[in-house]
Amino acid sequence: MPMHSLLERQLRRAGFSDDKLPSDLVAWQAFLSRIERSYLNADQERSSSDNRIENDTRDSPENNLLPTTQWEIILNSLSDGLCAFDGQGRTLFVNLAAKKMLPSYNDLTAVVSHLQLHETQNPDVLLSAKHLSQRLQQGQAFHDNRACLQLGADLRLPMSCSFNPILAKGVYHGSVLLFSDIGELKRIETQLLDAKEKAERASQAKSQFLSSMSHELRTPMNAILGYGELLKEDLSTPTEEFDIDFVGDMQQYVANILSAGWHLLELINKVLDLTRIEAGKLEVNIEKVELIELIKECESLVSPLAEKRAITIHNETISSKPEYALIDRGRLKQVLINLLSNAVKYNHEKGEIIIRLERPNRSSVHLSVIDTGIGLTAEQKALVFEPFTRLSGLNLVEGTGIGLTITKRLLEMMEARIDVESVPGEGSRFWVELPTGEMDESDQPILSDEMRKYILLYVEDSRTNVSLVAQILKARPDIALMSAQTGEMGLELAQMHCPDVILLDINLPGMDGFEVLEQLRTHEKTKPIPVLALSAVDTAQNLQRGKEVGFLSYIVKPLDIKKFLQAIDNAITQSPKYLQMGQTTSLAHHSKKNDS
Repeated sequence: MPMHSLLERQLRRAGFSDDKLPSDLVAWQAFLSRIERSYLNADQERSSSDNRIENDTRDSPENNLLPTTQWEIILNSLSDGLCAFDGQGRTLFVNLAAKKMLPSYNDLTAVVSHLQLHETQNPDVLLSAKHLSQRLQQGQAFHDNRACLQLGADLRLPMSCSFNPILAKGVYHGSVLLFSDIGELKRIETQLLDAKEKAERASQAKSQFLSSMSHELRTPMNAILGYGELLKEDLSTPTEEFDIDFVGDMQQYVANILSAGWHLLELINKVLDLTRIEAGKLEVNIEKVELIELIKECESLVSPLAEKRAITIHNETISSKPEYALIDRGRLKQVLINLLSNAVKYNHEKGEIIIRLERPNRSSVHLSVIDTGIGLTAEQKALVFEPFTRLSGLNLVEGTGIGLTITKRLLEMMEARIDVESVPGEGSRFWVELPTGEMDESDQPILSDEMRKYILLYVEDSRTNVSLVAQILKARPDIALMSAQTGEMGLELAQMHCPDVILLDINLPGMDGFEVLEQLRTHEKTKPIPVLALSAVDTAQNLQRGKEVGFLSYIVKPLDIKKFLQAIDNAITQSPKYLQMGQTTSLAHHSKKNDS
């Protein structure tokens, strides 16, 4: 009978063999003691190992954040959720991504209860957990790229889900679910669809515009050519045979030719204006404009058109006191004539038009054109400022469909805005908000000895940039902000208020920043005021020129707030008021606050 391998190894370690066994009792006792110690050590090591395994199992968290096998590490590294189920739908494994996304994952039914799955053949029908299990048991995989993970009554996350059966020799043993969050893909898809629809609408609108323009351009051109031919034919008659009626006819021909020519020129100018605006090449000249007289001019130009349709214009501004706005006079006149012309075109016979001017606050004035015309639907209101839009049909009234688009773009260029209120069948109210260049009382500097010690005059034509600087200066309650939208207005305010610091934008309408600085330096009151330049142009030529003409600092947009406040602090220390007061403590305190 062969000897056991363990006993054989122990005999060899003791120096014995099959043919050389110990014969005395002491040798056998020593050999047996050695075997006993070996087995005791083995039992202790096995017990210690079992305890470690038990402790590791007891201490490991339920979510298995410290996986002990390589495949768990791999699956838990996936950003997609993965779940494995046995043949009865019980959960075998859930990776970390799935645990983070799923509210519960005890079994297949619990997981599917939080998913909205759609039938492949009929996407409007939801797939139940029962039918899904039946398909998987039949060895059929299921995919849904329009699934949703329901996390609450109003919270749904778009998901892409894939269920695959686990088969071994054709026998169903369970299933695997792989799902991923496709919210970002859906957002991109929605944006692309919106862009596609917008492009299609624009293309359709341009096609309609070209069709309309073809008619609009042909009409005056036919008149010009037709009356030109008649005039040419009539002028072939000797002049001595002309009678009074004949001369009257020719005068009427010439009048019609001129009228058609001016109309054609207006159409061409509108198209060119829109092209220039889109290319950013249309310039505006901002100045202080008196509105009452401008409104009277525009009313007188549109009145003949209104009289033809027995439409009454009520100008409520006739007896109003003068009102001013910072605007381009010529462009505002163009805007107002367009609004009044539309109010006539889309009005009823014997209708009414009201021109109203209101002052809701110091910083703006509202100019309204109200008509009793056909009005606009909600859909039409959304499109009224879109280019190439003819809201009432192609042939109802003349026009290019770009007048209101140009109006809106022009106003935006002048820091103004336009909107419309309308009721179908009752009429519309188009109102324009124009900047006055004045500050609201809530924004006016409170010049008290305790809080407002310094005045900063900011000369800037963009109200957005003025608002930004106002927000930045909230950290400096000792500085009051005053603003002007033109260089001319800035010079006027500088003379009146003698600010401690002037912040001067270089690219101003009319006088640029360099010209304004030159004017400031020619007057005794404004000559010592420190002036900071502000510009988006940081060319070496401009920087060098800024130093040469005497700007204290040349600040480049976009603003570095910390450096911007430091530049203002530095300018204040060189202002006449600061030098007279010698207040180094207060300014140092604010500088430390800014540094922090």
